[in-house]
Amino acid sequence: MDTQPANKSESARLATSARRLRIRRWCGALIACVWLESPSLPAGAADGTWSASIGASTDYVYRGVSQTHDSGALQLGANYQSSQGWFAGTWGSNVDPYPFGASAIELDLYTGIHRPLGEDFAATVSYTRYQYLDDPRRAHYDYDEFAVSASYRDNLVATLSYQPDSTLYSDLGFARRRASYAYELGARWPVPNGFGLVAGAGYYDLSRLFGVKYWAADAGVQYVYRRLTLDLTRYFADSAVSRLYEGASADGAWVFSAVYRF
Repeated sequence: MDTQPANKSESARLATSARRLRIRRWCGALIACVWLESPSLPAGAADGTWSASIGASTDYVYRGVSQTHDSGALQLGANYQSSQGWFAGTWGSNVDPYPFGASAIELDLYTGIHRPLGEDFAATVSYTRYQYLDDPRRAHYDYDEFAVSASYRDNLVATLSYQPDSTLYSDLGFARRRASYAYELGARWPVPNGFGLVAGAGYYDLSRLFGVKYWAADAGVQYVYRRLTLDLTRYFADSAVSRLYEGASADGAWVFSAVYRF
């Protein structure tokens, strides 16, 4: 019995149905991951603060590279902040990691400590475990990241991060469990009526993986209304990103996102 689609329209219909099924799986898995990693707040607990977020974005861009290849992303998170300054949480998103054609779920588990340094400055040390669930790619792309940040009034943040075991595939080859570095600077300038101007820039050292380094940046407008945050951001990346990931470079991309925190 012939099971092939009768025509191109039937093939497109089946592809659309498969994509909708993957989206439903992403949503269910993301909600389950955040639920499992976020225990209920005990009654009467007053020594810390629990929070959670749900967001949607027209594209998921990370360090100048689109993680969803110009497609939308659903993102969920949960976080605990203690009164002593340490924190822990989880964050997840659907991804379509390079080489595209394979859909997966990124689940990040993180912990760290935040300490004030006088009235205006603060320092943060953190560890993050990046995991890719339901990933059909043969290699395991999970990796660790250690980061230290210095901030000024939460309006200016400088971060140095180290990834000791990065595994990546690119057009320049395949690298397994090699070290990489990231140097990033982010800024936010509040303006009246809940608006803010935001910008960021980063320099990424992949010389031990692919023999290249590159920069990426972003600039945009942010609006905060109570628990809702809206962002419109323009991304920039140098030509090395296109050499590494073809059409996954976010250079010139406009991204709109909405995040609700509760």
